[in-house]
Amino acid sequence: MDLSWELPLDADGVRGTLDDGSPFVMRPLRSTDGPGLEAAFKKMSPRSRYLRFFTVRERLGTELLESLTDIDHDRHRAWVIADPTADSDIGTDEGRGVAIARLIVVQDDPKIAEASLAVVDDYQSRGFGRLLLELLIGTARDTGVEFVRFETLYENRGMRALLNGLDAERNVELSDREVLVYDLPVTPVDDGEGVAIGALYEILRFIASADLDEG
Repeated sequence: MDLSWELPLDADGVRGTLDDGSPFVMRPLRSTDGPGLEAAFKKMSPRSRYLRFFTVRERLGTELLESLTDIDHDRHRAWVIADPTADSDIGTDEGRGVAIARLIVVQDDPKIAEASLAVVDDYQSRGFGRLLLELLIGTARDTGVEFVRFETLYENRGMRALLNGLDAERNVELSDREVLVYDLPVTPVDDGEGVAIGALYEILRFIASADLDEG
């Protein structure tokens, strides 16, 4: 992941490129992102929806959308990714929403955070999944989390391969024949990248909140 931005930062997020040169814009989730989440969900195939939600679902629905967007940015954080080269499905300037990653600290054990990610079908197998994992790990480092926990269906070979490639450990006690649970250790880094990602989240969220208050 190659990130670049100019100071001062603004609420539109920061731009970057994947290893294959694909550009992206990333920022924290906003409470107004419901229409964007619904539009991205509609771009996902039934198979991708099933692998993400573990059930067959035609639409997100009002109640689920509220729970996905009404987050505190403390215990529950989320990054959204957009493709600035593709037209937005809901008319925004940042481009088409293509991916999202969530990190939810376990209430009874703040050293563990449950994570999830989703990428619309046209953008899968291009490195966005790895990008989301890096964002989750970097954010977790700055919040005192020691393990990022993922649940995935046994049949989700792509996610299993991604986690195995990062040396995530399968939690045998919590796994069963259908749903596998992986714990990914959050190790400190010497270059400060994790702190930078976590701090970046806070800065972008603060700027967006300030813009909203002024409006």
